[in-house]
Amino acid sequence: MKGIYFEEKGLQLLGNLGITKAEFARRMGIQRQNVNALFKSNNLEIIARAADVLDVPLALLVGYVEEPNLSEATALVAQFNREFEEHHEIVPEDVPVGDSAEDRRARNRIIRQFYYQWIQKHQDRRIYNDSLNDYIYIKYISINETAGHASLRYLSTLAVLQLDAILPNAILKEKKRIDHKTKNQKGFNSMLIMEYVCPGIGPVRLTVGQKGGDGTKVQYCITAIMPGKL
Repeated sequence: MKGIYFEEKGLQLLGNLGITKAEFARRMGIQRQNVNALFKSNNLEIIARAADVLDVPLALLVGYVEEPNLSEATALVAQFNREFEEHHEIVPEDVPVGDSAEDRRARNRIIRQFYYQWIQKHQDRRIYNDSLNDYIYIKYISINETAGHASLRYLSTLAVLQLDAILPNAILKEKKRIDHKTKNQKGFNSMLIMEYVCPGIGPVRLTVGQKGGDGTKVQYCITAIMPGKL
């Protein structure tokens, strides 16, 4: 049986990209010892996340190592896309209001699915923000951080669904240094704290990471501002 590229050449690919197993595991949000098991995964969503983290085409990772058949690889990519495109557009009524672990997991899944659908509509993964006079980009870290934090609260998850309003209209409130204890912030030199008032939700905090080299601005996290909390 033919193995896919990700399973048989995953470790080699990391080496070619100059990424260690530990760093790859951190970006994927898994333990280092689970990287080899991840290479063997047939879960298209996981493989798509890996492609985003590694910045390589999804078709490469699902392509066969020997006797490559591009039509088969393309079919797998199409299958992945259909999993999200065929799902109805996410609406507030889809979001669980409870605070159970199951509700939080469901909200996490909804946020990730929302972003994947959003990316299908915004191939350049960016929106211009008037306050910053620059583009804000959506990267893997945007999805991972937002899903992890916004899923903890119902209102924060609802806020994410207003991404197209938040990104262009949020107003810069403060520029802060990165938290060196937070690993996911190490790729930035500063964090831009922005706010936007979402109808029916109230004030929402948009955190944007600014890269040190070229100043690229990346959406880091979105959360609703709870009453009494700054």
